[in-house]
Amino acid sequence: MKKTITSTAMAATLLATVLLGAPVQAMEPISGYTVVKSFTLTSSTGVSSAYQQQGYVMAPVREIGQALGWDVMWDGKTKEIKLVKGDHVIRLVPNQPWGTIDSNPFALTTPVVSKNNIAYAPLRALAARMGAETLWDAKTGTASIAVPNASKSTHLAFDFSKGDGGWKTGVADLPVDYQDQDFQISAKAASVTLSDGSEKPGMMLSGMNRSDDLFMFMSKKLGSAEGLKPNTEYEVKLRFDLATSEAESSMGIGGSPASSVYVKAGVVDREPSVIEDRADSHYRLNLDKGNQSTDGKEVALLGNLAKPDAEKDGFQMKRFEKTFQIKSNANGELYVLLGTDSGYEGLTTIYFTNVDLTIEPMH
Repeated sequence: MKKTITSTAMAATLLATVLLGAPVQAMEPISGYTVVKSFTLTSSTGVSSAYQQQGYVMAPVREIGQALGWDVMWDGKTKEIKLVKGDHVIRLVPNQPWGTIDSNPFALTTPVVSKNNIAYAPLRALAARMGAETLWDAKTGTASIAVPNASKSTHLAFDFSKGDGGWKTGVADLPVDYQDQDFQISAKAASVTLSDGSEKPGMMLSGMNRSDDLFMFMSKKLGSAEGLKPNTEYEVKLRFDLATSEAESSMGIGGSPASSVYVKAGVVDREPSVIEDRADSHYRLNLDKGNQSTDGKEVALLGNLAKPDAEKDGFQMKRFEKTFQIKSNANGELYVLLGTDSGYEGLTTIYFTNVDLTIEPMH
């Protein structure tokens, strides 16, 4: 709702109820911020100078705005100072202790003043409206604008050109008494020849589904070496390429080797492992991954093994992407899991050729 201040009484009410800022004596350094502009108090007025008025630091509006990435201009029609950044607009009225931001009024600690054709505003009150803090150094008589430190993202890339890169592999949903020769389980770092004749290093996972269900996976632990901290919320952007040779139209026992083998991934706070389910004498994953074509609470369904071009023989690359939000455990650890959940009763062989992760703190 738009409001216009038309009287001194209304301005006084706003000033009493929304008092941003404090005298310079109350300004203290804070951690987690980066200084972008400093003003040294002086008895004169000019660009990049500041002075005290009623115990508050007054600084040039243009200098404050530009330091924080705002365009500053004079609006001749409304006789106001206009600051613009993206979709946000701040308007200041000379000689008045208030302004507006996106048409909503706010109070200043002291009025905006003009000296030597330079407009001055209370530094802390205006900077706060722009998302910044003001720091005070009493020894040097310097007031500084500081902005929150940008969150630092971590990028990790695995191409398996030098082995498994620390990724572990496992298989679940098979009988406890399974025989190796029957299920043909294999997992290792190996190159794959693509349909265009090129070769790609990767992690090869292969297994025979003989019970209408087989989950093959690999996982990677992330911790302090990757910059993770304990009990911290992260956004993890996962992207990986998988080499598959299965065509969408292919058919097999129990389903298609392409559309009935599902690609899944997850980022979790505990290590993926295989445990024995004594109720049905099968090995199961210790995470909720869902069943084949369904999502789990901890592992998401991303697609299937159908290759992009069914007309071409051989292996082709297929890309998968997913963003996860997860809190690290008390040891500052997260685990990435990639796998296939098969409803096709036959042999599945795939290659994970690269995995990219972008990890960013959410706060």
